[in-house]
Amino acid sequence: MRFLLSLAWRDLRASGRSLWIFCACLVLGVTLVSASGSMYRLVGDGLLADTRQLLGGDLQVSSNRPQPLPDEALEWISGRGKISQIIELRTMLGTPKDEFVLVELQSVDDFYPLYGSLQLDPERPLSELISIQNERWGLAIDHSLAVRYDLKVGDTVNIGSLQMDVRALIMKQPDRNLTADWRGSPVLISPQAISDAKLLRPGSRVEYDYRVATDIPTATWKTQFYEQFPDRGWEVRTFEDRSQRISERIGQIASGLLIIGFSTLFIGGLGVFSSIQSYLQSKLKTIATFRSLGLRNRRIATVYLLQVGIMGGGASLLGGLLGVSLALMGSAAVAAELPISTTFAALPAPFISAILFGLLTAFCFALPAIGTALSVSPASLFRDVGNNALRVPRSWAIATAVCAAGIIALVLISVPSLLFGAGFILVVALMLGLLEVTLRLIRRGAHRLENTPGLRTGIAFRLALANLHRPTAPLRSSLLSLGSALTLLVICTLVVVSLQRAIQATIPEESPVLVLYDISPDQAEDVKNAIQITSPQAKAELTPLVQGRIVSVNGETVASLLADAVAGSEREGDIRDALNDDHKLSYRGGNIDGIELVEGSWWSDDQAQDQDKIQTISNMSLEDREARRIGINVGDRISYAVAGKNLEFYIAAIHRQKGLQTRFWFEGIVADGVFGDSPERYVGAAWMDDDQALLVQKNIADVAPNVVTVRTARILASARDLLGQATNGLLVVAVISFLASLLVLFSVIAASRVRQVYEASVLNALGVRLSEIRKSLYLEFLLIALVTALFAVLLGSAIAIPLLEWRMKLPSTDLIWVGLLTALVVSVSTLVVGAQYLHRQMSVKPALLLRNLG
Repeated sequence: MRFLLSLAWRDLRASGRSLWIFCACLVLGVTLVSASGSMYRLVGDGLLADTRQLLGGDLQVSSNRPQPLPDEALEWISGRGKISQIIELRTMLGTPKDEFVLVELQSVDDFYPLYGSLQLDPERPLSELISIQNERWGLAIDHSLAVRYDLKVGDTVNIGSLQMDVRALIMKQPDRNLTADWRGSPVLISPQAISDAKLLRPGSRVEYDYRVATDIPTATWKTQFYEQFPDRGWEVRTFEDRSQRISERIGQIASGLLIIGFSTLFIGGLGVFSSIQSYLQSKLKTIATFRSLGLRNRRIATVYLLQVGIMGGGASLLGGLLGVSLALMGSAAVAAELPISTTFAALPAPFISAILFGLLTAFCFALPAIGTALSVSPASLFRDVGNNALRVPRSWAIATAVCAAGIIALVLISVPSLLFGAGFILVVALMLGLLEVTLRLIRRGAHRLENTPGLRTGIAFRLALANLHRPTAPLRSSLLSLGSALTLLVICTLVVVSLQRAIQATIPEESPVLVLYDISPDQAEDVKNAIQITSPQAKAELTPLVQGRIVSVNGETVASLLADAVAGSEREGDIRDALNDDHKLSYRGGNIDGIELVEGSWWSDDQAQDQDKIQTISNMSLEDREARRIGINVGDRISYAVAGKNLEFYIAAIHRQKGLQTRFWFEGIVADGVFGDSPERYVGAAWMDDDQALLVQKNIADVAPNVVTVRTARILASARDLLGQATNGLLVVAVISFLASLLVLFSVIAASRVRQVYEASVLNALGVRLSEIRKSLYLEFLLIALVTALFAVLLGSAIAIPLLEWRMKLPSTDLIWVGLLTALVVSVSTLVVGAQYLHRQMSVKPALLLRNLG
């Protein structure tokens, strides 16, 4: 073994430079796999380790009603743990520059926080900072909010009807919401200040949360609480519940990233095969010499397997280290924004897994090439006929299958979502099957076209057709490498273009300038007047909004539905979410939320009245996502608990939101008048010139300080920032995938270069003009480019369009031409470069080439 290892190493040192494509392909794929897996572990483990801090306690009891828990409940909780109360209310903060920004007011007590530490600048007791001083209340604002709006300690801001002093910046908050920058940055304030600011009104969306630290097992505590206070509508969440939700969300993101890494590694594996094949072609006479001298195939195979192990192990180690480095930089950026701590203990598993992926991929794609090369007789090797079409020996095929099975097992183990992993394997298998079918169709079609009687074509076209169907043509490798990369590129292109169009074009044309929340019934006219006085040409529309919680579906209670669901299934999770979530119900009115029906039909007032007389229940249209979660169809019935009474509705239609165009996301649209003359609150929208929006916000704040007014320009700016980040990520993926494809294609061309140039020289020596040979080369590559582009568009669109249409609700069927154009440009340009490379190689004198190869 020492002799064989020494021989393999000396041979690599002498001629291993030709395997640089082998190494580059593996490094690219392993880097993405290692980075994705390490990032998932670092961020995921950090979040899961800090879920007590993120939740604020071992448990949290929440009351979504506009009043705190009664004394009897507080006494029961206090007797079973340490309790900290927090009041949350979303409202507007007016800056010294007369800008208005959505924030989340948080009133905390002296026990806050139960876990972790609150870091303020300056470091002084929070109770002192938010107390009233010089007849003004103080507050502490989130550091990111201060940076975004140029706020600093000592500034005066407006909240409700009060002017308040910024006395501290929140540098680190252990329970900071993961979506705080999107939904509203936290502002710590005194509970008395919230009352003095006149923000608490009937219908105000106030949340009373009670965090609990206890030594009692959380599941036992939760069960005892529900037994003590049944049918109260209070929600109890444990830190384990929060961990499960965070784990699911992170797992979904990580699964997507890992699948991208596996895709690139698969494409790189094709480069490994072609690179090894090209390398072995240069070693044919060496292999023949070894075998003639009596060296058995097993020892020759060991030499080249050792070389694959050395090169594959080195490339995988380098890729793993690069991936870990990228993950560390990414997790550091995340930790700067979120209250999490990362640990190096999470890195060994994904690092080792990535290296195993690299090694298994190297051997899986190298074994067929080595087995094929060793199956040729020495005499054939000396005559250089080893390039003829050969079958992989059975033993080598079995070894390849074992490596492939190992890769599949690792994929299923590594991907957090088993569904994602299985889906990826099925897609790869489907793609390989489709590519094989496409390959056979091309060969059969080229053969029939070439032998079609009476077809008058030039010799260049016939040579191109012959090169497509001959057994030794590199068509399979070209289709696999470029087809895989182009498919991923088409998917990325369709997603990016659809998102850009949704943000840049559709939304600005249809969205209002202002969106209004939490308008009390007695404030509706004042708000409308404030808008009209400021902007007489403005259009304002208000609609009632009522919170309702599902009580029953088709006469069966939610508790009964949950009991019937399979424990741990997705159905159980959907029913539980439906039980805990409040649905936003409203009237259709002027279709303020821009919804559209997908099933059923709207009802007229006359039909609604007639139906009410017969069925004594009102019509409703339910949002499609909620309908799928609960399993409701048109014709079913659903009951809600609304304002202390149960209301039953007949499902007359199913509607959907227009994706990013929506503003309120109503789960239910009901018949007009169901809520009576005075619903608890209104929401609305206003259309006007954008330069008048700031003044309108100020005037509304003067007459209704509790009303939340959000400028859609600010929302769109945030959405564009998020889109930009997503676009950059997708572009990076596309570029890496395309780079891997270029390397693979280069290796395919390199592997077949000698044979193609040799055959071209033979044809030239027989009298075929070199210009005709070059022309046939370009025609051959152009045909491959067209077929590959068409394949990528069909498969890529079949994956991307359902994702965009059904999951993201973005119309995209009219964008297929963008994917087709992208695939055509990339495939044609890539293969033209390859054809030019071969074109330059044909400048060698035929006599010299034939003498060297013959």
